Amino acid sequence: MAYATGSDLVKRFDSNEVKDLASDTGTPVSDVDADANISALLAGASGRVDAACLNAATYTTAQLAALTGNSLELLKDIVSALAMRRLIGRRIGRYANENAVKMIEESEEFLTQMRKGERLFDVDVVIAATKPTVDGLTVSDYNTQNLIPDRTRNYYPQRGSRLPIGR
Repeated sequence: MAYATGSDLVKRFDSNEVKDLASDTGTPVSDVDADANISALLAGASGRVDAACLNAATYTTAQLAALTGNSLELLKDIVSALAMRRLIGRRIGRYANENAVKMIEESEEFLTQMRKGERLFDVDVVIAATKPTVDGLTVSDYNTQNLIPDRTRNYYPQRGSRLPIGR
């Protein structure tokens, strides 16, 4: 399932260019939502997002499909940029320019950041999982332990020098 539609694509990019790039006949595509080339490119771009998220084990496809609000719009931006990259690749001689190259690099960088977990969508489970947790005894718990170093005070270092700072 594609995370963006042809309508989402033309909201983010010039509709005339998208229709021209998607055409195989020289006549611009009339309906971007029904065009097989655009649908295939959007599905492929969605697959690339899935691959990045599943590689990093940060999101499931169900979580991505359930996104809403700003996170959904960001996902559509990413998928649309990746699909536009492929559309430009169909007519590289005519449409490749500095802006297109910059857009391609930005979309690839964003996928890399998603793989590394540096960019996150607003999914509570994922955000909670990325917060570090600290395990171990607190100072009060540690003081109640009857450990061998406490029973042999002259052999081991003082308790205060054995604890990590701030615990």
